[in-house]
Amino acid sequence: MRRGMTSTVVVTVLLAVSGLLLLVWSSSSGSPLVGAPQGTWGPPPITLQPEPPTDLELETLPPEQESGSPDGPDVNQWLVDAIQLVLLLALVFALLHILRRLLEREKREGTGPPRERDEELAALLDASSEEVRYRALTQGDPRNAVVACWVALEDAVYRSGLDQDPSLTASELTGKVLARWEVDPKAIRTLSAAYREARFSRHPITEDQRRAAVDALEQIHHDLRRKVVTEQEIP
Repeated sequence: MRRGMTSTVVVTVLLAVSGLLLLVWSSSSGSPLVGAPQGTWGPPPITLQPEPPTDLELETLPPEQESGSPDGPDVNQWLVDAIQLVLLLALVFALLHILRRLLEREKREGTGPPRERDEELAALLDASSEEVRYRALTQGDPRNAVVACWVALEDAVYRSGLDQDPSLTASELTGKVLARWEVDPKAIRTLSAAYREARFSRHPITEDQRRAAVDALEQIHHDLRRKVVTEQEIP
């Protein structure tokens, strides 16, 4: 999700919940949102005086119940007010939950300012460049070459500083960043597995493994370049 889209969603949710809160508050307070016009022009309203009840009507009127007397407590109204208060609190908590989820999602996706994203992408392209691949293919022993292919990407992610997450290892963070740039998952898995084997195993690393690691790095570079072209085409 882009930052602009997240802001639009947040504003929409705020407006919707604010409208609901206003409606609930209006109904609970008994004050209509739009009242009758209070202008002073025109003839004064005519007030009709009620006629006093006759003796027969007085005899047939039911006795006033204590619970319905004006001076007694209105239990029903108290229950309505309590329910409306619960609804208001529920709406507030729902709004806070939605905002927190949106912010967490934006943080997970690592969407930062365009300049920082460009710097991260440029660093990854440099780490997987043809020069880096050529050195890995022709210089040193296969084990160090395979390790260097992956470490170059880790260093690029670290230098960008855009997606630092203390809960992830350097290798996990690099894989996450590459996946966000829509790099081929197979190339990421191939190179990261070759790196772990070359770094932590004791058996020899062959030239074929070196070539496979360099080919995976080349695929990563190709996908990053394709991402650059795609973003340049977006207005």
